[in-house]
Amino acid sequence: MRRIAGFALAASIAFATASCNQSAEPPAATQAQEIAWRHGDVEDALAEAKETGKPVLLYWGAEWCPPCAQMKVTLFKDPDFIAKTQDFITVYLDGDTEGAQKWGEHFGTSGYPTVIALSPDGEEITRLSSSTMASELPELLTLAAGRSRTINAVMADAKADPSSLSAEDWKILSGFDWGNDPKRFAEAKDEGALIAKLAEAAPDPAMKRRFALMAVAREAKTDDDGNMTLTAGQAKTVQDILPTILKSPAEAASNQALISYIGSDLVAALPKGAGRDALVADLGKTLAAMHADPKQSLLDRTTALRGQVALAEKTGGIGDDLKTEVRKWVAKVDKDAGDELVRKSVISYAAVALDEIGDRDAARKLLLAEVGKSQSSYYYMSVLSGFAQEDGDKMAAVDWARKAYEAAKGPATRVQWAADYSRTVMELTPADKDAVRISADAVLAELGKSPDSYYQRTRRSVERWSEALMAWSAKNDGGEVLGELKSQLAKVCAGQGKAKAATGESASCASLMQPA
Repeated sequence: MRRIAGFALAASIAFATASCNQSAEPPAATQAQEIAWRHGDVEDALAEAKETGKPVLLYWGAEWCPPCAQMKVTLFKDPDFIAKTQDFITVYLDGDTEGAQKWGEHFGTSGYPTVIALSPDGEEITRLSSSTMASELPELLTLAAGRSRTINAVMADAKADPSSLSAEDWKILSGFDWGNDPKRFAEAKDEGALIAKLAEAAPDPAMKRRFALMAVAREAKTDDDGNMTLTAGQAKTVQDILPTILKSPAEAASNQALISYIGSDLVAALPKGAGRDALVADLGKTLAAMHADPKQSLLDRTTALRGQVALAEKTGGIGDDLKTEVRKWVAKVDKDAGDELVRKSVISYAAVALDEIGDRDAARKLLLAEVGKSQSSYYYMSVLSGFAQEDGDKMAAVDWARKAYEAAKGPATRVQWAADYSRTVMELTPADKDAVRISADAVLAELGKSPDSYYQRTRRSVERWSEALMAWSAKNDGGEVLGELKSQLAKVCAGQGKAKAATGESASCASLMQPA
């Protein structure tokens, strides 16, 4: 199981460290110890921003999300970052709070976590990458706080003529949260094409290499088994730039997320030969150094170790020494991650690392222990459901998916987990129409509990579920079940449409369970 369900690749790139318009640091004695978040009141924050001329920093996340927990225990506790946030009106928007998914739709967020800097008039200046080094983020905040030029304007100029971009524009683009912008880039290929264009025009060699590597990552094809295929041009790009990146500690650090997550995929996709072998060795050394670095977080060290495992698996096999290191490291993580947030950030990744070396029993044991004590037990139950499905134990997979839904907390989260449960039932026990009906009822019941909530993650979860339901009905003579569900859906959508009739969005809900 190479990827944890529900998470997109952290495929953003770090930005240049130099910055202008730096504000004076407040004296150490007066620096705030934590970010002064406003919880959920986006409208009030935007209204105050217009009145005061102060920009807004919006965080959109969820309690169960491991990368969100990582951000909370690292970036949000960093004194330099905290100091810079005092230049903003800061808003903490949990995805399960009332209206949060509607705001997610408004701002075009696609994943947790998302951090967006807004001008005083509410226009987006940039969105910050969650994988960027914490030491660099304060400087980007300084830049964002002093800008009125919107990211829409920057993107438009980047597409039309990258040579027209200013030095500040390049810093904004270099630190942008690529891969998490569905409004501007509905298709990954469109985003990849722009990033490739930026790679050609970038003002310094290191930035060119970062953009070029990102473009390959966005544009390369991956099959159903997770194997990446590179064109001849993409392979040449990797062979030309990756050795330079790996040999520079600073560049490797700036590209750490990309190297850890898909460095092995990129290298394994190269033509076999001496050049590939050299890159395998260089990548292995870089990942080992990242894993060994005590200044890195437990999560970053874990992902670097998983990168080593993936590299070995794809290029020759996982040796006993590496398996031993994974077991030792996971034991250390389990011991050292005492805080609930720290555990939430790393335990699921540690369990998957054990699974990737073939020790599913140990991975399952770690997750079962976490189920018994975590406030987000449903997340670990979902991973256990995936393990059971891969083992061919269909009933256990469905049972864990049901338990995960039943334990889920928060309206948007419960809709998402109900949809996951129902899709699992349809996929693994399609002949059991009663089970399909019961699990589908759960989706509609959860959606109906939150009128005016058919937005963003909730909408996308239910749309995927509806598509799966239509496919199940066509293959399993499910017309009667589908008819009953459509009757319930009409009532749910009537409630969803009350506040949105003028926008036409109620029709989106009503279009569920309809032929494409």
